[in-house]
Amino acid sequence: MSARPAAGVPVAAQAEQPQQPPLSHHDILGLVGPFTAAGWALDLAASQRLARRLVFCPAAALPDVPAQQLVLEGLASGSWQLTRHAQQADGAAASVQALGLAPAALLALVQAVPVARHFVSGPGRVLARSYRVLPGGPVVLTRGVLRAGGMGNAPGPTTVTSAPLLVLTLDVAPVRGVAAEIALQAPHTHLALPEDLVAVLGWHWTRLVPGRPAGGAWASKLRLPGGLPARTARAEAALDRAAAHLAQTLAEAPARFHERHRLRRLGVMLRRAIPLLTPLLLVATILLMPRVDTSEHMGLWLLLYHVPTALIVLSFCLQELPTLRPPPWPRRSTASDWRQS
Repeated sequence: MSARPAAGVPVAAQAEQPQQPPLSHHDILGLVGPFTAAGWALDLAASQRLARRLVFCPAAALPDVPAQQLVLEGLASGSWQLTRHAQQADGAAASVQALGLAPAALLALVQAVPVARHFVSGPGRVLARSYRVLPGGPVVLTRGVLRAGGMGNAPGPTTVTSAPLLVLTLDVAPVRGVAAEIALQAPHTHLALPEDLVAVLGWHWTRLVPGRPAGGAWASKLRLPGGLPARTARAEAALDRAAAHLAQTLAEAPARFHERHRLRRLGVMLRRAIPLLTPLLLVATILLMPRVDTSEHMGLWLLLYHVPTALIVLSFCLQELPTLRPPPWPRRSTASDWRQS
């Protein structure tokens, strides 16, 4: 009688996985050479031989540079993963990661990404960007974390003592055609944000969907067309624009958001109304087309014929689920502060 797999445990999980042996002292000596030559020192206390994990710190203190750490991990497949972690004094943290067979080559790939590329600071905002280096050298953005509002608006980097009103996290999948996932959180206070807070930035941004608890978290999406290098460039530009937009918005009264983006808010409303307008215009077209004299108004007849088709195509281009209810009319807030909205 053949043995059955344990109940509730997937067969794949029970398959014997290849295990790599722990790092010996000889292995460690052979690995640390390129890191030592590049100015990194092995942190024996933080390293784990059994887990095939080595941690490196800068051999000398680097003034005016974010704190850094290198983590080299041996995977079960026999390849290596190298991650450089960087953290500013204000708490903003980011990383860059590379995967391959030669740790020395991974070090060169990671070191080729400047630490300054991770962080962008400005009045009322701090942006941290994490990357992955793909085989062949392309550097792609994997995550961006933006802290905005409540941190002062003086020129220059944000101080470490300031706390953000809003934290936006952008997760970018390394897959063509997949929209980036956006999460917004108000970690220290309750904020009543308008649904079109980021949607006014353009066609590729979607409205905010409130999570739970109400006012504590929101979700959105960002469409990133093109291949991986183009997606990264668009994501970086979108993050920079969102950083300036949110910092300015949160520094002003809620009424100013409506005053500055009145036309864009109306555009977002019309965009959200496309699924509802499509069947309505289709019915109107069916009723009007027999009444149009094609010999005199051929252009008008062609326009009526193609408008529903164009709206259907636009509906499929939307990044959010279509709804057949009228979107809310954008209104000017009367609150004096976002905390009181």
